[in-house]
Amino acid sequence: MQQESINKAIIRDFYRRAVGQGDLAFAEEVIADDYKQHSSSVNPGKAGLMEALAYMKQLPKQDTTAKPFLRLIAESNYVVTNMSFNWGGQQKVVVDLFRFEDGKVAEHWDAIQDQPELTVNNNSMMDGPPPIEDAEQTLVNKKLVSAFYEQVFINHDTSACYNFVATDLIQHIPEIDNGLIELMDYLRQQPNQWSIEKVHRIIGEGNFVIVQSSGYWEQKPAMFYDVIRLNDGKIVEQWGVRQLIG
Repeated sequence: MQQESINKAIIRDFYRRAVGQGDLAFAEEVIADDYKQHSSSVNPGKAGLMEALAYMKQLPKQDTTAKPFLRLIAESNYVVTNMSFNWGGQQKVVVDLFRFEDGKVAEHWDAIQDQPELTVNNNSMMDGPPPIEDAEQTLVNKKLVSAFYEQVFINHDTSACYNFVATDLIQHIPEIDNGLIELMDYLRQQPNQWSIEKVHRIIGEGNFVIVQSSGYWEQKPAMFYDVIRLNDGKIVEQWGVRQLIG
């Protein structure tokens, strides 16, 4: 876990120093020269990221005492952040996925979504516990989530939810109500709204697992980043941020 802790510290400092304070020299130091950018809102490569950071440095800084992250999860050479911030009067919810190589940030993906005023489940997209627990359960939890996505989303067997999801599931995806039955009803009644074609990465740390997948939202190509919390072998809480492609 030593390397994961180092990678987490680099990402914390990147947001605090490079994004928050405009420390471009620090960004130059921690970003790999062959950095790959998958965010559609930033120009390609390291030059595009440095350009975006230089632009952000010129923007007026908002007074805030909020912590920069709600969640920070790392496994192997990946770090995932899940946070919320206000931009132009609209609360945004973001998942960032970073890949490290030789101690530097080598690749980045993200998804950003507006926090709606109302949700079906009456929960914010960023409610819930941030602490990571049960570190020894990482591999077991990843295998459970992998099987859940394979059976329920790829093979479309919604009845398999019984094997993986707690009856009192806490839901943060705005369109879905709380509960196991409510998740199953949504998947059965809205098959064309949310469909997953491929799972790209599953990253876990303790009782949290992150799933990066692609598919369709309202029949438009999209990337999905789902944050899942587990307890005693069941999925007990779910968050999600989606990003349309193109």
